[in-house]
Order: sequence, then structure tokens, then C-alpha cells
Amino acid sequence: MKRLVALLTLPLRLIALLFRLLERLGLAFLGALALALGVVAVAALLFLWRHAPTAPAPLPAHFVLDVALSGEVEEAPSPFPFADDAIPFGTLVETLAAAADDPRVVGVAIDLSKLGSISYAQIGELRAQIARLRAHGKPVWAYAEHFDQKRYLLASAATEITLDPEGYLLLPGLALEPTYLKAALDRLGVTFYAVRAGRYKSFVEPFTRTGMSADERVAVTDLLLGLWQQITLAIASDRGLPREAVEGYHARFDERLARHGGDPAATALAERLVDRLDPHRRWRERLREVTQLGDGARAFISWRDYAVRRHASAVLATGAATIRVIALTGTIIETDDEAPPGSASAAIAALQAARDDKRVRAVVLRIDSPGGNAFTAEQVRRAVADLRAAGKPVIASLGGVAASGGYWVASASDAIVAQPETVTGSIGVFALIPNAAGLLQNWSLTTEGVRTGPFAAPLDPRQPLPEPVVRALQASVDHTYRRFLHVVSEGRKLPEAEVAAVAEGRVWLGSAAVKLGLVDRLGGLTEAITLARQAANAPEAAIEWHTPLLTPRTLLRRLLLATGLARSISLTLPGGFAQSTALLPPSIAEWLAAVPLTSHSFPLVSWAHCLCSAP
Repeated sequence: MKRLVALLTLPLRLIALLFRLLERLGLAFLGALALALGVVAVAALLFLWRHAPTAPAPLPAHFVLDVALSGEVEEAPSPFPFADDAIPFGTLVETLAAAADDPRVVGVAIDLSKLGSISYAQIGELRAQIARLRAHGKPVWAYAEHFDQKRYLLASAATEITLDPEGYLLLPGLALEPTYLKAALDRLGVTFYAVRAGRYKSFVEPFTRTGMSADERVAVTDLLLGLWQQITLAIASDRGLPREAVEGYHARFDERLARHGGDPAATALAERLVDRLDPHRRWRERLREVTQLGDGARAFISWRDYAVRRHASAVLATGAATIRVIALTGTIIETDDEAPPGSASAAIAALQAARDDKRVRAVVLRIDSPGGNAFTAEQVRRAVADLRAAGKPVIASLGGVAASGGYWVASASDAIVAQPETVTGSIGVFALIPNAAGLLQNWSLTTEGVRTGPFAAPLDPRQPLPEPVVRALQASVDHTYRRFLHVVSEGRKLPEAEVAAVAEGRVWLGSAAVKLGLVDRLGGLTEAITLARQAANAPEAAIEWHTPLLTPRTLLRRLLLATGLARSISLTLPGGFAQSTALLPPSIAEWLAAVPLTSHSFPLVSWAHCLCSAP
């Protein structure tokens, strides 16, 4: 009987045992989860403690502002100010502007040795701030272990330039030489259907040609020669040299080098491009001697510390009225989940928040984008229009590049401000569809089936595009182009015929765009902020930089990246295109990463994107 009862209750005992096992596993899982959350919490506290500002000592009565520029220059503010190896551009401009008016600042020392990527337009803005410092009687000393072209253009605005004795100074000039993929793609059996509106809309050419078209050559020649003239004239003027001397150093560097025994530092000194040859330590010692600040530990104050102090003071002094600066950077595409700083989604959200915030009197929209998806660009433009309809002026400040979809957005603003070096315009549209039918044929792969019509699976990369689909794509692109012309015409208050004459996808420098009516005035962030204050009739309004919220997910990602556990996550773009690839320009790699290459649907997506980046 006992055996019978035991046999009958065996399933129940097994079930109870299973439940106890599951309970133990659940408790273990919850314990592990709690432990993981605890580790993340402790790491977050350590991270915040590490980067939390401490109570600063008062600034000395006199000091040199130490501007050691290390890292990449970024337009979009980070939720981790100064924690990244990056340079927040707006903060840098504000800091230099404040230093010009600060009687405690006796001079500015700029070390460019570790400066990363920066656009010529950004250099132009910084040069203007250096000129303002000098006009206020503040000497500016520039130093670098070696000068490439961009570093030297920035340094040339300084009062004195010092180069390391083992360094060099190069002025190689400008070049734009895309990699043309058509011949290689033909060998693979891959083709690209290109539909475009605008004879200069060259984004599609690397996929459809083996060399540069005549129209593109004309546009690129005008662009590069115009920018090169600006660069050489600026250097010659700042250094008190004839332009021919700068051109000679550029074009006959080998001859100049041979005259001085192959010593590039001695060559730069002899050609009067630099004033002194000193290692970094001697450069700093000499500045102490020149300023008579002695060996005090606080003779030099870091620009980052100075900026944090100013920011803290500004927060305490902030009144009811503010001018908010919002960034729109990179390729304009829809983003999923959390919108990264500067993305189109983040910009739309920020513009909508500014519309509803009673403290915000006006907005400066800082654009540094080669364009992107036309539909998404229109969503940003509508957010700008809604903000203006609410009675809040919007001033567009163009960075290194604000072309195609970037200009689409800018055209909706009350005024557009650009640097002479800004790349803008590119009013044109394209659609680019990949097709691998030849590749499949090379491997003897076939497809066969039934369709109800040519649009049932029109973008199937395994088969050539049906003619009706090609015609539909062209009609869609033409429509978007006409819409682009209308948007610019309406926003800029220009006849469409005038807009069409400077459109066709052609790219312009800011110095040319202002003459064509595409830009209102030349200048940078400072000029745009001044215009915003005037438009809002709020001369005392505080400046407020829109910074994305620090969400738990962002914090966790930041912690992982900071510890090196997930650095590989950001190395490859979706679609398998590495960010560091030399085969494709970054703008093409970004576009390929965003385009659904395997989609068989027919989304009629047109792209207002420029095959250009900030030079």
C-alpha cells in the first residue's frame, strides 16, 4: 500500500521538487540581478563622483588662460561635459569671448598639439575670437609639436607662433578625389539605379561612374579654389607676408626644404611662418617670463576650469528669459529608441520643448549636417516653423557643412548666418537603389515566382528594376525636388526661378551663398546669438545650451564604454560598413548604414544628401 501511495504521489513530489528548483533558480537570478544593479549603481556613483565639480578656489587676480585643445571638436553638447575626450565647440567659443572682456586674463596660450578633427568653418569662428582677444589687448600665443594645415591656419591668427624644434609645418592644399566603384561593382555583377534631380547632385556618381563628371569637376574646382584662396589670404594677412610666399611654400615645399638641409622646423622659421622654435616646456617657461607671473602654480588656468566656473555663475544668474541653442548634426535620419545628441529626433524634441517653454524667447539652431532623408528633414523644418508660429524667432547658425537636407531645415528660419568657409546649398534630391541580379547570375542562382504587378516587389535586389518602378522613382524624386525649391523660395522669400538658378544640387561656400541670397550674413555662433537677442527683443537673455537628458540607458552605455568593455560596439555601422573604412567617404558609409538595402517594399524615400563633409 505504501509503495502504491508513493508511486501515485511521485508526480506530485517531482512537481514540488521542480517548483523548489525553479524557486532557487529564481532567487539566484534575482540575487545576480540585484548584484549587477548594485555594481552599476556603485560604478555610476564613482563615475559621478570622479567628474563632479569640487568647490573651486577663487581665480587669481592675473592669469594666462591655458587653452590646450585635445580631442575632437563636437557641435552637439554632451550630457557629460568635459568628461569625454572631446571639445564642446560652443563652450570654447563662449570661453574665448568671455576671456576678451575679463581683466584677470593677461593672455591666452593655445596648445594645438593634440587637436583632432575640426572644420574650416569652425577654425574661422575661432580665428575671429582670437582677433577679438588681440583687439582687447590680450596677446595670444600658439604652440604645436607639429602643424598640419588646419592647426596652422588657426595658429596663424595668434600674436606669436612657436613650433617644436623637431616638428614640421605643412600646407599641402586641398583635394577632393572620391573612390569610384562602378567598374569594381560591374565585375561583381552589382549595379545601382540612380535617380536624381539636379545636374550637380553628385552623391550617386561614385556608384554609377568610373570618374568625375564635367559638371562635378566645375563645381568642385570652384569650391576648392575659393576655399584655398580664403586660406592663403588669411595666413598671408596674419603673418604679414605676400600671398605668393604662402603659395610658394605650398607648391614648392621640396625646394624650400632643400635650402635648409631638410630641416622642416628650420624651414618654417626661415619662411617666417613661425616665430620661435622651442620645446613645450621652454614655451611655457617663456610665457611665465613674458607675463611676469612667476612660478606660481596658478599662473595658468585651464580653459575647461574657467568654463565650468562661468557656467556655474551663469546658472545662478539665469533670469526668466533665455536664448536656447539647439544642435542638428550628422546625417538627418530617423533614429530608434534614444535619440543621440544632435540627431534629427533629438532636435525635433528640443524644438518642441522650446516652443512650450515660456522662458525661451528665441532659438539658435546650430546646423552641421550634409543632409539625409528628405522626409525627416521636412519633419525638422516643420518643428522650426511651429516654433516661429508660436512667436519665437529661430536663427540658423551654419557650421562646417549645412547642405542639402541641412539647408532644407535652415531655410525655414528667420535668418541664416554662415562662415565664409561653410559648405552649404546642394539643393537637389536623389534615390539610389542597389541591384545584385548580375551577382546572382554569376553564381548561377535564379529566381522565379508570381507577382500581381510590377510594384509587388519592386526593390527586390535579386532582379532588375521594372521600368514602371524606375518611372515612379523619377517622378517621386522630381516631386521632392520641386518641393525643395518651394520650401527654399518660401523660407528665403525668393522667386522660385532665382532659387532654381542656384540649385541643381550645386554646393556653395558661405562667402558665395551670401551673395546669392541663400545666407543672410557671414559670422558664427556669436553673431547668430546677437541676432536672436535682437529678434526676440531680449538683449539681456541668458544663453542656454540644450543638453540631452541623462537616462539610465545612456549612463550604463557610458559606463561600459568608459571601462573599455563595449568599445567594439561603436566600431561598426549597421550593414557592416566600418567607420574607419578608407574605401567610402563617411557620408556614404552613413547613408548605406541607414538605407534598408534588403527591403523589397516601395517606400518612395528620396534623399537630400550632399556628397560633402566639412573640409
